Amino acid sequence: MTSQLLSSELSALIQDSKKKNPDLRNAAEKSFGDLKALPNTSEAQLAADLKRRPDFVKPFVLACGTKTPKLAASGVTGLLRLVVSNGLSSDSLRDVLQAFQECTSSSLDVQLKVLQALPSLLQNYAESLKGRLLTAAFQVCFSLHGSKTAVVSNTAAASLQQLLAFTFENVAAEDGLPSGNETMVAVPTQEGSTDVHKTASDAYYLLNDICLLMEGSQPQVLDNARLTPEFGLELLDSLIVVHIDTIAKHPEDVHILRTRLMPFIIRTLSEKASYNVTVRTVRLLRLLVQQLLPAMIVEIEMAMSLINHLLDPSSSATWKRVLCLELWRDIHEDPTLIRSLYTHFDHVKENKNLVGDHLAILVRLAAEKPALIGLGQRSSGFETHHNLPAEQIAVEAGGLSGAINLPADEMNLNKPGINAKWSSVRTSCIDQVDKVEPPILPATYLYSLVLICINRFSDGLAKFLLPFTVQFDEKPKRKLKSSAKHQNQEAPRTDRHEELTKEPAIAQSTNASTPSERKMPVNPLRLKDHEKSDQIRISALMVEHCWPALLATSSTFLNASLDSEYYHALIRSVQRFTQVAGVLDLETPRDAFLTTLAKHAVPLATIGPVRTPVLGSFTNQQTNDFLDGDETKHGDRREPHSHFTMDLSPRNLLCLRALLNLGTALGPVLHHSWAIIFHCLHQVDVALIATSQRPLIHASVDRTDENETPEIDDLKVEKSAVEVAVSRLFESTSNLPNEAFTQALNCVCSLVYNVSGLPMYHAPDHLTDQIESPPTVTRPRHNRLASVSSVRINEASASTESVIILDRTMQVAQCNTARFCQSSSSDSGWTILTQLLIGHLCSSAAVAEVRISAARGLDSLISRITSFLGRNVSPNETIRRCLEALSSAVTCLWESEGNKEGSSCSLEIHSTALESLLSILERCGDTLQSSWDLVFSIINSVFESTDSSATEGPRLFEAAASASRSPKLARSAFSSLQLICSDFLASLPDRCFLMLLNTLNCFCSQSEDFNTSLTSIALFRNVSDFLQRGDEPQSRLLVDEDVLRCTTDRDLVDVVSTQGEDISTSVLWMFLVLHLARLSLNNRVEVRNSALHTLFGIFDTCGDRLDAGAWAMCFRLVFSQLLSAMVTTKVNSMEDSDFRSWDGTSVILVRSISNTFNQSLGTLSGHQALTFVWDQLLAKFALLLNRHSLALSRAILSSLTENLVEIERTSCTRSISLDVAWGLWVDSVPASDALQKDADNNDALLAFVQYVRQLHHMVPVGFGPDQARALMVKLKQCIIESAAVAYGSDIDEMTSLQKLVLETLALVPMSAEEILTQLVETVSSFVGLAYRSDENKTQKGKTYIALSKAAMGSLDSLAKQPSVRAHASTAHLLALMVRELEVPIRLKYKRQREGKGVPTWKKATSTLLSILDAHIMGECTGSGKDKQSMWEAIVGISDGIMAADTDSCDSPSAISADQAFDIENFSRLQNVIIPSLGSPAIPDKIRRRYIASLFEHSLIHEPHPDDLARPDQELLDGLRSQHVGRVQDLPPKRRSKMAYMLVDQLFDLTAVHDGSVQRVRLAQIAAPYLILRVGLVLKAYVCDQPLRGLMPQPLSHRREMHYVLKKLTDLNSEPKAIPETSGVQSEYKKHLFLLFGLVTKAMKAARRDEEMRSSLTAVLDAMGTDFGF
Repeated sequence: MTSQLLSSELSALIQDSKKKNPDLRNAAEKSFGDLKALPNTSEAQLAADLKRRPDFVKPFVLACGTKTPKLAASGVTGLLRLVVSNGLSSDSLRDVLQAFQECTSSSLDVQLKVLQALPSLLQNYAESLKGRLLTAAFQVCFSLHGSKTAVVSNTAAASLQQLLAFTFENVAAEDGLPSGNETMVAVPTQEGSTDVHKTASDAYYLLNDICLLMEGSQPQVLDNARLTPEFGLELLDSLIVVHIDTIAKHPEDVHILRTRLMPFIIRTLSEKASYNVTVRTVRLLRLLVQQLLPAMIVEIEMAMSLINHLLDPSSSATWKRVLCLELWRDIHEDPTLIRSLYTHFDHVKENKNLVGDHLAILVRLAAEKPALIGLGQRSSGFETHHNLPAEQIAVEAGGLSGAINLPADEMNLNKPGINAKWSSVRTSCIDQVDKVEPPILPATYLYSLVLICINRFSDGLAKFLLPFTVQFDEKPKRKLKSSAKHQNQEAPRTDRHEELTKEPAIAQSTNASTPSERKMPVNPLRLKDHEKSDQIRISALMVEHCWPALLATSSTFLNASLDSEYYHALIRSVQRFTQVAGVLDLETPRDAFLTTLAKHAVPLATIGPVRTPVLGSFTNQQTNDFLDGDETKHGDRREPHSHFTMDLSPRNLLCLRALLNLGTALGPVLHHSWAIIFHCLHQVDVALIATSQRPLIHASVDRTDENETPEIDDLKVEKSAVEVAVSRLFESTSNLPNEAFTQALNCVCSLVYNVSGLPMYHAPDHLTDQIESPPTVTRPRHNRLASVSSVRINEASASTESVIILDRTMQVAQCNTARFCQSSSSDSGWTILTQLLIGHLCSSAAVAEVRISAARGLDSLISRITSFLGRNVSPNETIRRCLEALSSAVTCLWESEGNKEGSSCSLEIHSTALESLLSILERCGDTLQSSWDLVFSIINSVFESTDSSATEGPRLFEAAASASRSPKLARSAFSSLQLICSDFLASLPDRCFLMLLNTLNCFCSQSEDFNTSLTSIALFRNVSDFLQRGDEPQSRLLVDEDVLRCTTDRDLVDVVSTQGEDISTSVLWMFLVLHLARLSLNNRVEVRNSALHTLFGIFDTCGDRLDAGAWAMCFRLVFSQLLSAMVTTKVNSMEDSDFRSWDGTSVILVRSISNTFNQSLGTLSGHQALTFVWDQLLAKFALLLNRHSLALSRAILSSLTENLVEIERTSCTRSISLDVAWGLWVDSVPASDALQKDADNNDALLAFVQYVRQLHHMVPVGFGPDQARALMVKLKQCIIESAAVAYGSDIDEMTSLQKLVLETLALVPMSAEEILTQLVETVSSFVGLAYRSDENKTQKGKTYIALSKAAMGSLDSLAKQPSVRAHASTAHLLALMVRELEVPIRLKYKRQREGKGVPTWKKATSTLLSILDAHIMGECTGSGKDKQSMWEAIVGISDGIMAADTDSCDSPSAISADQAFDIENFSRLQNVIIPSLGSPAIPDKIRRRYIASLFEHSLIHEPHPDDLARPDQELLDGLRSQHVGRVQDLPPKRRSKMAYMLVDQLFDLTAVHDGSVQRVRLAQIAAPYLILRVGLVLKAYVCDQPLRGLMPQPLSHRREMHYVLKKLTDLNSEPKAIPETSGVQSEYKKHLFLLFGLVTKAMKAARRDEEMRSSLTAVLDAMGTDFGF
């Protein structure tokens, strides 16, 4: 590639120089020949070969010197290629550089190629470019830099920078080489001269010439070079930035900077130089100050003094002041540089105070234009966009997150106030080096720089000094890291240094449950042996000397209009400087800055319109005014009725949060300055309340409302952050040393007394042994701060303030729980605190809110202490002190109230004390030893009588009601009592159990809160379980003989009196049982029921441990008395609700006694007392049954049933009387309720039936006749009088009672005929109940349908019993059965409620046939009357089977199936009753009724009314009537198949059979009805057919007529059925003669109907044949 390019360029030179430049041509031809002669193996080989031919470059050098553009371009191109490929020899470099110099005036492309070659020249020939060659290269670049073409000039500038950097890089590389025999050159320095290497000499002269060129002087080595000051400054800036280390090592270079550059800088700043020169000068000065301060002390002092001077408004333009202040801003960014400046200048008396003067100038500058920064009485903000997270950044320690880089709005340049929107620029002026004219700057940009300077100054001090204050060890470091992580989560905008200023001195945990004394922060000044002790001392001097200026500047801006970012940064600055002053033990600056923050944390209190004065710098006198609280100085004298307003802003809370953070960090060294923090916090709380907001209590962030204004949102967010800071501050006090904590507690207690106005409390004489005298509360040096509290908002403001400060005090106390537990009362401050709280809660002069707040404070403190004791420390004396404090508080409380009724406030305080007692018991109850008397004393204080004798046992039996002071108090005290009974019974001494039982009795007897009474009763169970505990669970409870002999409860009291202190367990247990027995008769239903449940639950638990004697005693003293009390209860005078409630109690008592009786049977079996107990139970139960309560009756009967079962199981039947039990059952049927007539009695009746079943089971020989009769009567009464089942129906399924009754009836013996008859009658009556209930709607909801079906099945079973067949009157029994079955069959479709399954009429039909099948009709026994009754019932049932009201059927689709069912069953019935129905013993009217039913239901079509005989006519007279025929279609019956079957039956009954009497009698009655049936068909045809004309006969009519004519033709009638007629000789066809006339008429009518004529002809033929024709 290189060979081709060089060949091309040489060819071009040869071609272009043929005539004008023969030397050039010859040289080019020679070089071209040499190039061709070289082997073209590789680029590297070619370059090496060309290096060995120095003359090869000659044609290109000559071409550049021709000044011909074309030749120069080819020459430069060739040289460029040789330079790039490293093909030049070192000897030809001078000629090449000279050629480049000659080309600097050529065309643009030539100049650019020259510049393009320079970097490769530096790279490939670095070792050769020294001395003059390097100077020649610089001259080429300087020449090109002077070009008017921007591209060439800028590229040349870059090349110059590269050459300059190359030079100093070589110097650095040469410095790193070992010294040898190199040539040394002498150059001048500050001290004279020094010998340097050649490369260093080149660098020196180049640097010197650049400085000379900037000054406009003649350079020494760069001949004819030109350089503007702007570019020269840029060159030096880039050089110093990169090679500052190299320059600093060479004093000759530093000397140049001091003697050449610094004077130029000072002169430039002093003169009115242009902006572009000045900005570069300031940038270079910044660099020199940052990098070479120790080497140029004098020069930098002059320059920086000039900078401070230029900040004066009369000394320079605004843009120059901005540049100077930006320089200081950048200097402040490096804390080490600030300390160095202070060390070299301010700390040296001979030098100027650069730092101090700078800060003083900032004070003047801040107050220069008050209106421009919006200076007023307080800082105000601007409307901001709240979607930015920066608006919610917490003010903790830490720098401003990110640089202010917002664009300036030209329209807002002159707006008052400092805001990032219009008080900042996108790019700092010091960085705008490309501008020629100064930029347009916001008017307040200068003040924003002031803020940044003081912020960075404070940050620098804090970052350096605060790490020295922490005593690090490995474990605290981990905690600090964790704490910092937590804090970073709270404040998203904190930076990497934030943890140093939030809580830099806290390395211990602030958890009160794990106390550890906090290490005092180390004063860095005491680190004498530290390697940085000098810098620490310098920093302390800076703080001590500079704090007034910093305070004045900060105070000015604290009252200015700042946006959120600037205000946050300012507060951080103040906070950090205050922290630094605090750790250095500089009290004056610390308190001054704390006071400043406090002033700005408290909102302004305004009367009417507020005038905002223009404030100057903040002075010490103002600090003193704030601390002294001089209301006159602050204008706080107000008229009594002036309008008072307070404007609490987020910035007030911001300052408060910074103040709180300082308290957290400086707690151990604050001493009396705690008063500033506590008072300020209190004032803010008051201000919040004045604006209807809650004080700063809870450390949580409330959810903001989207509809609220941004200012309110800010206030909420800031308030939440302050609450976190408050919590952290109070928690940090737990790690303070005792002395420091006592100082803090003194400050807050003094504030409490000042706010409340109450005198210090002194305990009464009888309580001085419980509460120590507190040490004197010292007053802090700071007086009351001027605040909104000096003016009362309303009457309640004083109490509100007192409550707030009391709450604050308790927050401090709660964080120091471990201190109170582990230290003495005087050292920990316990006595001071409890005296403060008791004095306030008992003071009658204090308002209720204050007293309640003090009581709650004492409660929370004790709760914390007991919680801590339970985990860490043994209670011992500490818990005793807590109980004594509670007892003293309660005693003093009611003593101050006197004998008057307690106020609501006193009741609330008392309740709080009881809650504290509960807290003690919950945490330390198992460790109480001798303090149980105090516990019961506090609990019993809720009752008006608190005499200690009330806890003695015998007082229990006096019927005295306990009156509590308040239900609320009773509930509070009862919680403690519950805890004792559940958890601490084992800790109670024996002598305390009677006290416990009597206390329980008091709570049960009180009437104010029955829930407490109920729960108290349940606690008796716990005590009973504890008293019955034994080594062996199954061991017997030993009852003393003295106790067994007791017949009344008074006897038991006497036993207690004789036993004294050693009360046996059995006595205590009997006391407990009698307590519950008495409570079981309480007037409140809930109380007595609960007492009963508890009482018998105790017996259920311990019953197996009682012997027979103990059981007998319990029945005698407890159960018998309870039943007697229930029997003698006067229910007549009670309201219905009371009656019901006593019924419910009686039910519980009955069931419980029954269960207990069952439980005791195993023990009482064989004991003489069993019979007595049983008889007494039945007697009491019988009396209770007379109260006619269904619930009670059910309970008694079901309980007795269970007792009978258990008696039978334990084989104790012989010990009791079953006759008495039977008598109780017979005398009572629980069918009705005394109060509710329509009550559901099913359950009671069920129990009634179950009871008699169990009795029957226990009777060895069963019931006798009398008992059986009574049983059936009672059972039937139960069925009839039972109520409808609630939420149920007896249609598809019987009720439980009905099932049980039928099952019980099966137990009735059937040996006696009268019993059997009654049984059949009873069961049969159940069949008809379903239909009689429809007629008598007495009880709504009862249908008896399921019972009726079940009774049919029972009847079927009964009918098949042998005893029924052997009965003297079987016909009577069958008549009873059939008569009841007739009703459902007859009402086939007329009854709509049938339910699921087989309809009732079908069930009745099947049952009937089953019953009749089991008996032979002709062999039934009984009188004639009984038999007649039976046949009448059977005929009635047959009519019911044939009949059906199809119009009433709700399911027409079922008619066909029902018809088939009836046909089948009627056929079965016919087989049973025919021919028995023809017996002479049966009256003809029964047979006639049966045949008439057959005729009636065999009619398929409705006959003409005139064709049927009237009552006064013979049966066949209607056939002779004359009437007009009918032409309308008469529909057939829906049950036409049944009709055809009945027609067949008529023919069958009339037909000849065996000629028996029964058949003849049936035929004689059936024949007329058969003639009438056929005659109706023929007459209808005769009358109707002529009227139809050509219309055909209806199909159903036609079918019927054919069917009848066919049957008529085939019939052979019974000869004796039809009377003899003269002239008729036929034996079996007499019936045809009777119909002859109608047949002949029908023949005439059928003259056109051949088919019908054929059927009629067949009839006539049969008649003729039979008659012999």
